[in-house]
Amino acid sequence: MQPKVVEFLMHKFGRPRGPADVWVDISHVNVFMQQWTAERFGINESKADKMLSSRWNQPLRARHVPAAALAADAPHVDSVVPVRRSTTLAYRYLHRAMSHFYHRIDNKAVSAFFTFINDHAGLGTLRRDCGTRTKVEVVFAPDEAADLLLNDAFITDLGYCGGVTRALHVVFSELGVLHLFSGGGGAPGSAEVIACLTAHFALVSMKIRACLKKRAASDSDDEDAVDSTPGLNGGHRAEWVEEMGNIRHLLSSQGGRTCNGLRLTDGEQQRRDDPSYREPLAPASAAGNTPPAPTVPPPINDVMHATGAVVHGSVGGHGNEEETRDDDAAGQMEQEAVAAAHAAAAQAIAGTYEDVE
Repeated sequence: MQPKVVEFLMHKFGRPRGPADVWVDISHVNVFMQQWTAERFGINESKADKMLSSRWNQPLRARHVPAAALAADAPHVDSVVPVRRSTTLAYRYLHRAMSHFYHRIDNKAVSAFFTFINDHAGLGTLRRDCGTRTKVEVVFAPDEAADLLLNDAFITDLGYCGGVTRALHVVFSELGVLHLFSGGGGAPGSAEVIACLTAHFALVSMKIRACLKKRAASDSDDEDAVDSTPGLNGGHRAEWVEEMGNIRHLLSSQGGRTCNGLRLTDGEQQRRDDPSYREPLAPASAAGNTPPAPTVPPPINDVMHATGAVVHGSVGGHGNEEETRDDDAAGQMEQEAVAAAHAAAAQAIAGTYEDVE
């Protein structure tokens, strides 16, 4: 089910109807899992919730065997590292997919921003990534990180703000939705523009801010210091909500205009920083054609008059002015003919009555 949860989050993130879809509340994720489980096993959602609240047996994972145990005999290894099946609550296990999804976003965002600042502003130094010999990463000194945070310079300063836009570009590309958030500028030959929600921007800037704060608070300039900033998870949602308010204030003058390769598509909407807002779906009648009005059958006691109207009038009563004039003339002749027919019928009936008498 974890791939289904990721697919659900990806769809919401890539085609959001508001901030509530960019970082989905965990309660909505639970509802999705209940509905999927109920459909998968043919049960109601109440039973699905009970099933997801129980403990599940998890797939076995090979345990780490200490070097001392490896040097001993095989029977001794089994006794040192027993293999047992672990159990955990299904909800808790499936929520890991949500944490991994957002953690994947913050890793790419921070790396792209730091690389951009190093390339364009010359800040930071390169060091080998921990555990590798080929990958390198950018590390800022505490004073450099503090300067980027001062007055939100990493967002508002002309020399740094392109780093957040670059981070958004990398995140959308990593998730395979870049075509939904990018396009050419207004003028021919202009640079590519990232068009996204305020919530998207705040999600990326929040993690960048957290890493800069962590580095600025460091007491050491040691380039080999390990960044222990935790990845995004459900506990960081409150920080994201706060960051949306900051972005609303910092970029209020930009509105919905394109500036420095960025356009906030909801820059002029009042609820752009409301984490619970999701634009309602448009009514079906507004999106499609208006259905035709139902045909009303003619009254039974007026068959003669209705028959004439169907033959000589426009279908459904929607004719033009010329047809209306013609219909008026024809209608007058029909009325005279009907009156004559009625008179003849009355005369015939009267004659019949005279014969009977």
